Amino acid sequence: MIRVVSIVLLSVLVILTRQLTSDIGTAVAEGPGGGRGSGSERGGNGGGGAAAAAGGVGIAGGREDQPGTRTDLPGAIAQAARDAARHAVDASREAFQSAEAAARAANSALSEAALVVRRETNRARNAAARAREEIDEAVDRPTVSAVRAPSTGTVQSVRRKLLAQASFARGSALLEGRRYQEARNHFAEAVALYPEHDEARSLLAWSEYFLGDFRGAIFTFKTTLRRQPTWAGLYNGLGWSRLRVGRYQLAADAFGSALDRDPDYVDALHGLGSAMFQRGDYELAISPLEKALHRSQRFAGPEPPEVTTMRGKLAWSLYYLERDREALAMFIRASLAAPDSHQLQVGMGWCYLRLGQKDDARAAFQRAAKLGPDDETVREGLRLAGL
Repeated sequence: MIRVVSIVLLSVLVILTRQLTSDIGTAVAEGPGGGRGSGSERGGNGGGGAAAAAGGVGIAGGREDQPGTRTDLPGAIAQAARDAARHAVDASREAFQSAEAAARAANSALSEAALVVRRETNRARNAAARAREEIDEAVDRPTVSAVRAPSTGTVQSVRRKLLAQASFARGSALLEGRRYQEARNHFAEAVALYPEHDEARSLLAWSEYFLGDFRGAIFTFKTTLRRQPTWAGLYNGLGWSRLRVGRYQLAADAFGSALDRDPDYVDALHGLGSAMFQRGDYELAISPLEKALHRSQRFAGPEPPEVTTMRGKLAWSLYYLERDREALAMFIRASLAAPDSHQLQVGMGWCYLRLGQKDDARAAFQRAAKLGPDDETVREGLRLAGL
């Protein structure tokens, strides 16, 4: 049986790699403005946009423009496609290596052969996901445009720096006041006036994130990282942006890079746990979520919403791993902070059912029904609980 599984896995990976190769070729051939890059197809991210803000200020492709010139945006986008192709090929090679390892295990007499096949299958799956996400990311387009002011001498250069700092200060105040659109405009202006203002570029990316322009934020975070590869916050922002567009493998990679630079970074720990949770890797989700929770504990006052969110993800991870008593305790704790969450009540109901406590399950599902009357899982839970 194990041998059959390994052969099937290898066959699937051959087909997958051929498709990836085709996708890589398409991404590179289309280059700037091709295929999936149009705004209507990519959730409103047009082809001009923030690439001009991030790319046009001198850091796309890892170099600075000469004074008075503009960055070659099409060249930067084409380079992104080539980078994606390289990463995708590496991921495909890793997938093949996993298939070969699984085949060797299936043909051996080792008692742990099934474990090896399962481990290598997961490794192949993750590698394939990374390859596809890299290809998808290669055709992202930013949305904010910033044209670099021409240089006319030292005095004008100093004046532009002062103006850039003023725009940065206004943008920071607006960002703190959650006026994200205006903040983005000021940060873009600051970057256009003074391309070396990496703090402004970083907050431009966060403004795009809070506006829901996640693909634009990804482009800007990555552009900033070419200049500041040691800033943990940039990797964290890149991770959350990738998470919002469903690139869970690449999101986990970015959060891992943030934690390499700051192991106690709570937001990155939460992000890593969230990426693992979304991928269905519940065992891997538990450790970062527990660490994030531990570092977010308050001795007094109400629990912040993000902490309750972490508890919910941790509770569901424990539930899916059939650690029902631990999951129930976590659901109960989270529901105390969020009594109007019908999903937490649903989780409590399913835990009670597994533990054989039908009366408690029925009560939890009834509470959930009042909070989310259209949830089919609630009706199923009530049926199993005897209603």
